[in-house]
Amino acid sequence: MSRMLLSLILLMSMGFCGCGLHWRNTDDIDGGVVTRNSGEDSPKVIESTEVISFDCEFSFISAAFDEENELTGKVYKLSAVLEDDTVKAKFDWHDRAGNGDKYEFQTDSSFMTKLQDVVSKYDLAKHNGYTHHVSGLPDMFGEQIDIKYASGESIYAHDNQDGFLPMDAMVELIELFSGKTSVN
Repeated sequence: MSRMLLSLILLMSMGFCGCGLHWRNTDDIDGGVVTRNSGEDSPKVIESTEVISFDCEFSFISAAFDEENELTGKVYKLSAVLEDDTVKAKFDWHDRAGNGDKYEFQTDSSFMTKLQDVVSKYDLAKHNGYTHHVSGLPDMFGEQIDIKYASGESIYAHDNQDGFLPMDAMVELIELFSGKTSVN
């Protein structure tokens, strides 16, 4: 009887605290906490196409390419903000040893259109609301996107352990921000 009562109390407390719901989950692990949110309640379609702010961070520290590649072993941070028809952008990369490069540039608003082309091409909105955070991990893994639109809509996703962005999308973003090619 006491086991049954204990089980009932445990199940009720799990229900009241939100444990066991598929959209939000937190696990205690040795030395930290894992927090997950599937983002299934977040909008997966963004109607606006006017990007006003773009922030993205991703890591190729543990990426496996088919051949030797200059992207391997680096973490990239890309950002762009539209202010009065001018885009102020930043491109930053570093490796495990701390080597890297940072630069800022200004360009016209067509840059944001090119960013939106990448967002649409790879349907990045489908990741909206997804979060996965493992406490205690170094900042050289995982990915994050944060895109804001003039309409007030936004796309946000974060995972500090694994990647969720398509490899081709990340390569196109690097090429766009580094000026190596224009996205069509």
